[in-house]
Amino acid sequence: MEPITIILQTFQRTDYALATIAAAKRNLHYGGPLRWYVADDGSKSEHWFKVMNALDEGTEFHSVRRGYGANSNAAWDAAKSDLTFWLEDDWELRAPLDLTPHAYALMDDDRLGMIRLGYIDPARLEPLALFGGRPYHTMSREWPDNAFYAFTGHPSLRHRRYREAYGDYPTGHSPGDTELYYAYQYRIGEGPLIVWPEEYPSGGLFAHIGSVKTETML
Repeated sequence: MEPITIILQTFQRTDYALATIAAAKRNLHYGGPLRWYVADDGSKSEHWFKVMNALDEGTEFHSVRRGYGANSNAAWDAAKSDLTFWLEDDWELRAPLDLTPHAYALMDDDRLGMIRLGYIDPARLEPLALFGGRPYHTMSREWPDNAFYAFTGHPSLRHRRYREAYGDYPTGHSPGDTELYYAYQYRIGEGPLIVWPEEYPSGGLFAHIGSVKTETML
């Protein structure tokens, strides 16, 4: 099976990051190779040393202060597989989650770009359709500019074709604005879809454990 690279986006929030890693290692499952890439946005060495120590030997990382968008793009560049699982450092997986069927769907159906696995507004979902032989709701592109983001920083499994269709993250903005602008690139596009698994709860399986925003830690 195609390897999945978990891209952990992190900056300074050590306790949150360690809880996020521990929960993912305990509850995230996959029938193929699962590896990590740490995208650290220039934290102090004490932070990334503890984060790397919590992961397998040989895990790759960078630690360069770039800002949220550029940090995300650098991580995508570094990922060595078509499938990436995106995880910010304050999302704790509270129940078992098997990525295997979703990876098969992404690899088998080029209409798909992203499977969202964080929170979603059910009102933004289209009726069920089959993708890669599995039922998913499509994330509607028909929502006002001030609506909830298409995906924000919530966990998601993505195929490389998503970036190829919609381009890089915009740079030079706050994390929230970056995600809002990137969601707009999806909303006005016609490329591969963001979908939501039929059986997945609308609140997701991840708990947002962080109250400290990265902007306050600069």
